[in-house]
Amino acid sequence: MFEIIIAAFCIMAASLVGVLFVHKAAAQFLEQKLSLLVAFSTGVFLVTATLLAVEVFHIIDSYVQAVLFILLGYVLAFALQYLLPESHHHHDEECLDKGSAKRIIVGDAIHNVTDGIILVPAFMVSTGLGITVALSIFIHEVLQEISEFFVLRRAGYSVKKALLVNFAVSSTVFIGVIIAWFSLSSEFLEGVLLAVSSGFFIHVLLHDLLPHTKEAGGQFKNAIILLILGSLTMIGVNTALGESHEHGEEHHD
Repeated sequence: MFEIIIAAFCIMAASLVGVLFVHKAAAQFLEQKLSLLVAFSTGVFLVTATLLAVEVFHIIDSYVQAVLFILLGYVLAFALQYLLPESHHHHDEECLDKGSAKRIIVGDAIHNVTDGIILVPAFMVSTGLGITVALSIFIHEVLQEISEFFVLRRAGYSVKKALLVNFAVSSTVFIGVIIAWFSLSSEFLEGVLLAVSSGFFIHVLLHDLLPHTKEAGGQFKNAIILLILGSLTMIGVNTALGESHEHGEEHHD
């Protein structure tokens, strides 16, 4: 549990990335390179989604059940995006009024709850997978917070208020951690939750990250390079951490 709490706090820390935008030069640089950062995150999520799916097939004996639970996660993520389209945004220019900003805040809060839910089964499987998933969430969260900071500032929020709002909203990750922690009572449920998490990752990859990577325009070649770099980085991280599988009866005891 201690490792999960540390990971959740690290994800919360991503909300403070807006501090960089106090300096105009840094803000302009990051705004111009945001599509490249999204491309790197795409590579990260590609590998992490694959690792999660592989673990699901290790835990759930039935391949049919494993696929169905992964599809369930995908459908749930699709439904969440349909009901709250603001839950995923990467510097959308049209989201400039305070009404849009408030909807984005609500969407981000729910998105952070799902992040917390995803963390728990990943760490229950192994510390290595947990750190890999936490790092992926952190990288994507940085992108989310950069975008949200832009939106809040353009909606009239001061730098201080935008940072405080982002930090407060990011704390909902602990709601997800608590929900997941008390929901896991068996290895099978661990596999189900991991499968649903995999479905969420696949949805974010296909409907959020890849489309933005394709829209890199004149930076498309650089985006592809960073996508590959993101993939290789996560493969390296996973290899370095190893696969110390911990799921089993004694772990849940």
